[in-house]
Amino acid sequence: MTRFAVLLLGVLFLGGAAFAQDSQPAQSLKQTPSACTAGSQSVRVCSNGFQSCTDVCAARALSANADVAGCATACCNQFNVCLQMRNCGAARINCN
Repeated sequence: MTRFAVLLLGVLFLGGAAFAQDSQPAQSLKQTPSACTAGSQSVRVCSNGFQSCTDVCAARALSANADVAGCATACCNQFNVCLQMRNCGAARINCN
């Protein structure tokens, strides 16, 4: 009887260990989407900042007393810095 109990416990233990290995989730082969695609959050954040900046430039341009020299270039450069900070260096626009 004792041998049977030891054998039964051994089978249950080893069987449980084998089951635990098989119960691990399979890794997906699907590629992780880039954080820098056109619709990604990183690009949207930078684009929203760029839009806000250009809106300010447009509003300043309406005032004859406002100094708007280089405003658009500054906004463009800030946009590119934003993309670079979010590791989207390849997604740049030409500010010239």
